[in-house]
Amino acid sequence: MAGEKDQPYRKETWAEAAQRLRKEDLGDPAIVICILGGMKFQNADSESLVEAAAKSLSASLGDDVRFVTGGMLGVQEKFAKCCGDGSKVYNLLPIGESSGFGIGADIHAGADLEERKGIFGQLGDIYITVEGGPGVAQEARAGHERGAAVIPFKRTGGASGGMFHFPEAALEKPRFSTDEQWELLGKKDASVEESAEALAAITIACV
Repeated sequence: MAGEKDQPYRKETWAEAAQRLRKEDLGDPAIVICILGGMKFQNADSESLVEAAAKSLSASLGDDVRFVTGGMLGVQEKFAKCCGDGSKVYNLLPIGESSGFGIGADIHAGADLEERKGIFGQLGDIYITVEGGPGVAQEARAGHERGAAVIPFKRTGGASGGMFHFPEAALEKPRFSTDEQWELLGKKDASVEESAEALAAITIACV
């Protein structure tokens, strides 16, 4: 059976569709950062963490970076609405659907959610994950398997804490993070500001 990345999207593979989106819809940026997370916040601090991280990343990264969500409620909507003026935010949805976020540009690929997920897993250079269930773990695995960086906000739990077959290697400190920064992603008694700043610093170092 063919792997996910080999499944056809119309006359394109998911990887080909992702490359087309990157060039035609995103303006062929240097870096694409995809945001993954649950549709409903489960952890008391998660919403504040997403807001702080979105503001820090938007302010710290230049115009050659694009942030892409899957147009879902919860983590992705919160990130989009807190990411500066939204000019670097894109929401990838199945054809014919709308995010309703009121910020960022909606872009489209895939006939349904499963196809959209498959393409999303081929699109990013970096995946930031917050909380999440099996779907978040699936998309993180797809990105990780093709060599994209996956940065889990481990303290938020769920897939990002290692559940649902989240890629184990992505839970280990990467070379572009310091020990202290990586610890802060999982340290629940750290302040929201400390953890969000650590996430931003790790992401910027990866870029």
